[in-house]
Amino acid sequence: MGVSLSGVGSGLDWQTMLQQLRKVEQNHFIKPLEEQKKRQEDILSAWNTVSSKLSNLLTSVQNLKDVKAFDVFTATMTSSSSVAPESLLSVTVGSGAAKGRFDIQVTNLAKAEKLQSVAVSSASQATGWTGTITIKGHEVTLDGKSLNDLRDEINTLNRGSNATGVMASVLKVSDGDYRLILTSEKEGAAGIPFTDAEGDYFSTLQAGQDAAFSIDGVAMTRSSNTVTDAIAGVTLQLRGKDAGTTVTLNINRDEKAVTGKIQSFVDAYNGFVQYVNQQLTANEAGKKGGNVLFGDVQLRSIKNRLQTALLDQELASYGVTFSREGTLKLDAEKFQETLAQDFSGTLSKFNDMAQNLQSVLNTLTDSVNGTVANQKRSVQGKIDKLEDRMETMEKRIDAGMERLKAQFIAMDNAMNTMNNQMSSLSQLFSSFLRTSS
Repeated sequence: MGVSLSGVGSGLDWQTMLQQLRKVEQNHFIKPLEEQKKRQEDILSAWNTVSSKLSNLLTSVQNLKDVKAFDVFTATMTSSSSVAPESLLSVTVGSGAAKGRFDIQVTNLAKAEKLQSVAVSSASQATGWTGTITIKGHEVTLDGKSLNDLRDEINTLNRGSNATGVMASVLKVSDGDYRLILTSEKEGAAGIPFTDAEGDYFSTLQAGQDAAFSIDGVAMTRSSNTVTDAIAGVTLQLRGKDAGTTVTLNINRDEKAVTGKIQSFVDAYNGFVQYVNQQLTANEAGKKGGNVLFGDVQLRSIKNRLQTALLDQELASYGVTFSREGTLKLDAEKFQETLAQDFSGTLSKFNDMAQNLQSVLNTLTDSVNGTVANQKRSVQGKIDKLEDRMETMEKRIDAGMERLKAQFIAMDNAMNTMNNQMSSLSQLFSSFLRTSS
């Protein structure tokens, strides 16, 4: 407020009076605007929730619109002997796979080539070697370098776009026996592209070897123990070898996983519908209550558009039906029956449903021109206008209080002057009376 008003002249507490007047003005002009703003903020929050639930629904729909969404399989293995199948291989099934049965034998695992140097007495002192070695076209000079130096230089060459694919390490066999070990990063018989120096400082510690296995009696080799191209959509990870053991691999469609994808869509749709139903329900008095979107035409329109899009798909024969409240219910047993009877037809039906529903959802959830985005912008515009009005009204009240303060100060000064004058006159009269008597 600036200058404090003490009411010295009048004896009145002008400061308290101004504060009370300000409160009256704020209650009359500002508080209704604050209440309007709070309601608009609640409406905006509700639309944000609608947006979130529609986004969840869109994600679940996108997970169904592609043919690959139904490419979900289980893999089971049995062994012809007491050897556990998991000790020989593991299996990952992805998209592009098909139902099938395969007999697999693993006779050899792929190995990475390893080279070892001749022994030297120290890892940190110069080896005394001369000449150069070549690793995948990269020459490494040996003169005056220790094993540690060579290790670091070779590992540096294994970086970037033209990496050698060779790792170097120093092995301490015993005191006075240190060796440089070169290991190929890749398994397979191709090994390390290496040329020794004239001193023949390196020898083979482990030869590179391709994996050898058979599928249904057909012999195969691969340079890696990770086999991705033998069975379509299936990755075999070879872990052990036993030529006398046959692992039988059965691949079947995972109907439970496919059903779970449909259930996720149903749950996302129901989450949206249940929130909308809550918002569109009146309170006990039949009036707008805590549900700030009660009676909102756009919200009801969004629900109707989605419901119509689903009704047009006629999903009841596939186990997906509507309740009275507009939520969905999935009969998992019936759905799995349709999968068993007509997998491709069921797949096509839900792919079409998802694509059609995504088209509707895109118009609703588009961040620029979507229905929900437009609603949120409209509400935010109302909030901004209310804040502007509140700011303008605060300034008017401030100006009014400043005028009143100036008037109170002038009044108080005038009354103080009058009081001083009355005091002087009183003293004058008292002096006159004493003189007369």
